[in-house]
Amino acid sequence: MNQQIPVWDARLGTAGGPSFGAALQALARERAVGDADLLEALGFTAEDLAELYAGGRRIGTSLLARLAQALRLRPIEFMQKSTLLSLDVYAFGLDPLFFLPEGQLRYDARIYMREINPRHAVPEGDMTKRNPILNALGEDPLLDALGRIEIELTYLLRIASQATGGTL
Repeated sequence: MNQQIPVWDARLGTAGGPSFGAALQALARERAVGDADLLEALGFTAEDLAELYAGGRRIGTSLLARLAQALRLRPIEFMQKSTLLSLDVYAFGLDPLFFLPEGQLRYDARIYMREINPRHAVPEGDMTKRNPILNALGEDPLLDALGRIEIELTYLLRIASQATGGTL
């Protein structure tokens, strides 16, 4: 959040920058997804992808969704591994359960994370099922898989941005 170049800039609605590009490249290697697969998913040229990796190109949620789908990652895991939700963002005050509504649901989830399932990463699969909005999106028969990812990313980025003043 104190970076000069935010990974996610809510005002522009774009993600990018050097840390995002480096994380994306490392993530593609880790997931065994080649550049050719990313080029196809994004509709980019090799030069465009190189510019994204270098941090000189920013992309919106539609392309973020295509990346998450190509990398076979669910939205929050993609956000964490691509530095959209870095440890810095959490350290500067973003609640790791920001995607759950305030109140008893968030309180119960915090107890679950701390006492029942004490993992270091947010247990997305367990927790997102508790968000009524994300649950409804997942059940919408009109949305295809890519549409669900895009809307979920848009929702998650919006509420994370609200909690952090607009940038991640």
